[in-house]
Amino acid sequence: MRVTCLSVALLLPLSLACAQRSVEEITFQSGPFTVVGDLQIPEGSGPFPVVIFVHGDGPNNRTSGVTYPPIMERVLRAGYATFAWDKPGTGESTGAIDRSRLQHQRAQIVLDAIELLKQRADIDAEWVGMWGISQAGYVMPRVLDRSDDIAFMIAVGCPGEAGIDQGAYLITAQAVCGGLALEDREEVERLFGMVDRARTYEEYVSYKEALAAYPGIESLRSLGVTMEPRPQEDWHMDDPEGDYFWNPMQVVDGLTIPVLAFFGERDTQADPVQGAEAYRAALAHGGNPHSRVEIIPGTDHNILVSETGCMAEREQRPREQWRNYPVAYLDAIEEWLIALRQGS
Repeated sequence: MRVTCLSVALLLPLSLACAQRSVEEITFQSGPFTVVGDLQIPEGSGPFPVVIFVHGDGPNNRTSGVTYPPIMERVLRAGYATFAWDKPGTGESTGAIDRSRLQHQRAQIVLDAIELLKQRADIDAEWVGMWGISQAGYVMPRVLDRSDDIAFMIAVGCPGEAGIDQGAYLITAQAVCGGLALEDREEVERLFGMVDRARTYEEYVSYKEALAAYPGIESLRSLGVTMEPRPQEDWHMDDPEGDYFWNPMQVVDGLTIPVLAFFGERDTQADPVQGAEAYRAALAHGGNPHSRVEIIPGTDHNILVSETGCMAEREQRPREQWRNYPVAYLDAIEEWLIALRQGS
């Protein structure tokens, strides 16, 4: 065990900016993966509730660069432990996620982490929750579908629709960032969705050709989006029963555990308006009085202050700005977690 200091002096009063926390590095096995992460224990006497951090897409580690510590500090201040790990193939964790089984493999890692935490005397097994961002919006519902051990969930920029529709939104939003006319947005988004829904090669080609006619579409090449149709021998129909077509709202709908969901007003990766509406409708069915859905003005996919929300802006963002969270967002997390424990 080691003691660490979470330096978030730009975000917190000086007296709170450098609280010491005990940190234990933990290694556990999940199928083919050896997973290594940090369990941070707050000050005081346990057993403590715990928040498991569920990554988004990409090669994330246990602190996700500089982005997690300010959030973790608020969780710790609320009296909760935090547990986060290096994603397989990143940092000290080994293995590589199979993209064709991504949701299920990633969910299993969370499930194995829960079993580990439940055995610890310093963790309250009745108060295991999840904080997750972006792609975690597909992983966390898979966990909830297979486990009754989750007491609460914080969802950040989590899609409220199937991956096929979220992907069409993301690509179209970046095309708008690159010059696509706003009046063309709805039709272009529909066409991108139909490209992946095509049942024949001829349908696929027709949708691709229709897209190519829109000014501004060419800007997507910089993101690796191929504008030309693939040769017929390289094309295959997407499986409508696969993960890409699965809507996580099937699980979120009617959840009775408390859920706190955040969306960035300027998010160009997951539709914040559709997502907020979907979460509000789904959580209304569950009826938990502690559930809340908030759209944070002037922020992007990560709830970071942003001028445009475009991925091009994110790619040029200096490292120190990757924790430029609105205080209202951090306050809401801390206050919500405290209220949960107090039962108010």
